Amino acid sequence: MSLAPLHDPSVAPVPAAPKAHGSGEGTASLAFSLMALASMYFTAPLSLMAALFTRPSQGSGRLDWVAPLVLWSYPVLFGLLAVTLGIVALRVFVPRSSGWTAGVAALWVSAAEVAIGLVLVLRHGDFMILF
Repeated sequence: MSLAPLHDPSVAPVPAAPKAHGSGEGTASLAFSLMALASMYFTAPLSLMAALFTRPSQGSGRLDWVAPLVLWSYPVLFGLLAVTLGIVALRVFVPRSSGWTAGVAALWVSAAEVAIGLVLVLRHGDFMILF
């Protein structure tokens, strides 16, 4: 009985060729980046309700983290999905194809959303940017 290696090192694996057609990952990434922006409008009233029930009338309380968590929950989830699928689209598709272009556009939209959110947070000094 001979013990043959499971993987022959002389045979190199063939890398997958980039796709020239299709735009699945890029389109999904762009959709998720736009959903991240739209979800701010849906979570804002809920975060205001959470702030009403969890913040004390004066000073800071021990539940001040609840309202920002509600506000940023869906935008962060959709933003992470958009960035992940955008990076996948850049790796999978040929440059200048429709999938690659949609992935780049989604990454730009996601970066603009993060920059605007950071500017608002740094300006107010709090993650609850609505007050």
